[in-house]
Amino acid sequence: MREMIIVPVLFAAGFFIWALLLLRQKRGLSKTLRESEEKLKEAGRREELYDAMLPKRLFGLLQDGNLNALQIGAEKSVRAAVLSINIDGFDTIVRQKDAAGIFSFVNRILSLAVPCILYQEGEIDKFVRAGFLAFFLNSPERALKAAVSVCEALNEAGIEEEYTIGLSYGDVKVGVAGHERRFGIMTVSDTTGLADFLQELAPKYRTRILISGSLKEQIADFEKNYNGRYLGSIYRKATGETEDLYDVYDGDEAADKNGKRKTRLLFETGVDLFQKKKYYDARLHFIEVLKANRMDGAAKEYLHLCDQYLQDASGEEMQENSFSYLEIY
Repeated sequence: MREMIIVPVLFAAGFFIWALLLLRQKRGLSKTLRESEEKLKEAGRREELYDAMLPKRLFGLLQDGNLNALQIGAEKSVRAAVLSINIDGFDTIVRQKDAAGIFSFVNRILSLAVPCILYQEGEIDKFVRAGFLAFFLNSPERALKAAVSVCEALNEAGIEEEYTIGLSYGDVKVGVAGHERRFGIMTVSDTTGLADFLQELAPKYRTRILISGSLKEQIADFEKNYNGRYLGSIYRKATGETEDLYDVYDGDEAADKNGKRKTRLLFETGVDLFQKKKYYDARLHFIEVLKANRMDGAAKEYLHLCDQYLQDASGEEMQENSFSYLEIY
C-alpha cells in the first residue's frame, strides 16, 4: 500500500521538477532572445548613426565602397559640383548667444537646409560654422536645384540672417587621410576652394546664389529654366584663367528678385562696358540700375569701381592692356 502511494508522489514530484526546469529554460531562452533583439536594435541604431555621420557616397568612390578595405592614402579624382553654404557674420552672432543658443540656432538652419541637399542626392562632406560643404556626383543641375530649395525653405521659415551659397564645378580629389587609429575622408581641389570663395563673396554683391560659369555650362537650358544674370568675371591666379560668375536670383526674396529681373539687360550691358574699360558709359548704366532698384548691391560695387578707375590714372594704366575683372581669386 505504501509503495502504491510513494510511486505517484515521486512521479508528481518529478513532473513538478521537470516543469520547473522547463519554465526556467523558457525564461532563460526568452531572456536570451530579448537580449539578442536589443543587440540587433543597438547594432541597427549604430549603423544608422554611422550612415548619418559618414559621407557614404564619397566613401563609395574608394575601394569600391568596401569600408573594410579602406586604407590611408587611398584616393580618387572625380568631376563634381560643389556647394558651399554659410551665414554671413556668423562670428558676430556667436558673440551674442550662449552655447545652447548657438547650437539651437545652427541646428535650426541645418534642419531646414540638409533635407534639400539629400533630396537632390547631394553628399554633405563637412559642417562649418552654421553651414556645410556638399558634393553632387550625379548631376550638376541637382546642385543648383538644391541651392534654390534651401533658399526657399529658409525664406519660408522666416530666417532673417543673411545666408549665401557658392556653387562651382570641376575636378575634386577624394582621399583617406589621418592615422590608423583615427582617419577620415578628405577632399582637396581648387573647385572646392572656389565654391567657398563664391559663398564668401556673395554678400558683397547682395546675391543669395553665386555660381561659376563652369557650373552654368553643365546645365542645359539654363536661361530658360532659371532666373539669373551675368555678374562679371574673376581672374583665378592658380590656373591663370578667367571664370565667369552668375547671380541666380530664384532664391532671392520677392523684392530683390523683381528688381533684378527688371534691370537685368541694363545691368549686363553695364558689365560688358566695364569689362571693355568704358568706365564712364558703364557708370551711367549702373546709375540707372540703382534708380530702378536701389538695393542692388552689385550695381553699387560696380559704380564704386568705375569711379575708382576714372579717378585713378595709375589704375587705368594697370588696366590698359588687360581685361577688367570684378575680383581676383
